[in-house]
Parts: sequence; structure tokens; C-alpha cells
Amino acid sequence: MDRSMKEGLSHMLEWILKENYDLQPGTFVGRRGYLTKILTTPYETNEGWLLAVSLFNGTYYFREMETEAARRFKETRNARLEEMTYWGYKFEHYMCTDEPDGKPNTKGVVNSNEGYYTVVESRINKHTLLFSGEVDCKNETPLYQTAPSYYVELKTNAKLVNQNKNYQFRRYKLLKWWAQSFLAGVPLIVAGFRTEDGIVKETKPYKTSEIPALAMADSRSWRPTICMEFLNAFLCFIKSEVTQDDPGVVYLFSWGPKDDVSYTVHRDPEYTFLHDWYVEGMTKRARV
Repeated sequence: MDRSMKEGLSHMLEWILKENYDLQPGTFVGRRGYLTKILTTPYETNEGWLLAVSLFNGTYYFREMETEAARRFKETRNARLEEMTYWGYKFEHYMCTDEPDGKPNTKGVVNSNEGYYTVVESRINKHTLLFSGEVDCKNETPLYQTAPSYYVELKTNAKLVNQNKNYQFRRYKLLKWWAQSFLAGVPLIVAGFRTEDGIVKETKPYKTSEIPALAMADSRSWRPTICMEFLNAFLCFIKSEVTQDDPGVVYLFSWGPKDDVSYTVHRDPEYTFLHDWYVEGMTKRARV
């Protein structure tokens, strides 16, 4: 995978046009990854974010922009980090089959460009969200035969060898795992715990709904209600500030650890992210 290329919203916009999806006024459209970052903001201590928002035909479209810190990190990624990223893909390779009764093809080449995306419509208080997110696999049984009840997320993590690592896992990893799967309605996460050499020694299932209780066992850890309250407040803030209904106008919201959320307004094509073909397609549809 070429990590210098950002996918943006292209596939999501293509899906909306193809499905002739009826977007209700006030809906937020984007990708799950962006929402996950917003949801976990109250407990983030290292990474800031930039979120571009455009209002078009009453719909709020959003996409993530690269921060300077993220750009520097990407440029300095070393071979060890690349190898550890590959381990995650290889774990999926070992855990998944093409058919329900098949066996994993562990000798095949890992293709990190392949992915299955689901589109989810959900509500956070009075806000309607429409977003896409990648799903690793499904566990199709007689009990679970419809989406998203059969979706499964696969994760890897270093073995928990002491109390400090256990705390770090509950404090940081479980928060992000919960946020990602909670938003998309994925009920099950299967984690592979690996050695420093990348050998998975144990797998463990986590029900998404039970993860907050695991975290709240430690008073220093996170609370899901705080995350939800922040997301709701931020969506309200967008609705109050993003007032120009024009795909050529981009509101750039920024946040960093210990900073408040702020924004600037841009008409520069450098920030515009709604493609002309999508604007034209939606405009023609509105005339019919």
C-alpha cells in the first residue's frame, strides 16, 4: 500500500450517487476513521487533528487533513514500524478464509490494498451520521446472519507481560478498539497477542459492548460517556459555525493536546475535497 496516497471520500461519494441515497438535511457524511479520532479526543495526549468540513445542499461532508506532526511521522517511519504493520495484515491472513468452511491460505502473498467496507447510518443524539468503515471479516453462524451482527474486527498487540503493559493496553488500545467498533456496530474483536518477534501466541475475543467495563475497572482510565459527550458537542459546534452552503468553501477545524478546537475558513482549491463530478451529479439529481 502506498501510504502517501490519501483515499479521501471518493469511494463514499461514488456509493451515494450509485445507490441514489437519500441524504436528509443536516446529515454528516465521512469515514469512520475521522469519527474515531474525534470520539477519542478527550483522552488523546499525543496526536492532534485537522478536519475539513464543507456544507453542500444541507449535508455536512468531512474529511481528515494531514497535520504537520503526522507528515513528519510518516516521513520518518522506519523498517521496524513497517514490519509491525505487515504483521497485522498477516494475522488477518491467518485468521480468514474465502469461504465459511474453508481453510486460511497462509502461503499466499498479503495484499494490503484489498479491503471490504461497510456503510453505516447511525445517530448520536440529534445528529445523523453516514460513514464508511473497513471490516476485517464476518463470523457467519445460525445465530448471526445479518450485518453488522456477524462482523468481526481483528487486532494484534504485544503480549501483556506486566502490570504496566496491562494498564497501557486498557488505557490506550482498548479505547481506540472500542471507539472504532462501537461506531460501526461491530460486536466482536479478536486480538492476537504476539511476541517481540511478531509470533502470535494467544488469541482472545472481546465483546465491544463489554470493553468499557474492562477499562473502568481502573479509576485512571477512560469513560465512554465522556467520549460521546465530546463528539455530540463537536457536531453541534460544526452546525453552529458552518453556515455557508457551498462545496467550494472549506471550514478547517483543528485541535491539539491541551488546546481548544478552533477553525479557519478557506476557498483555496488546496482544501476543497468534494469532486466536481459529485457536485454535478447531486445538483442534477436535485433538479429531477
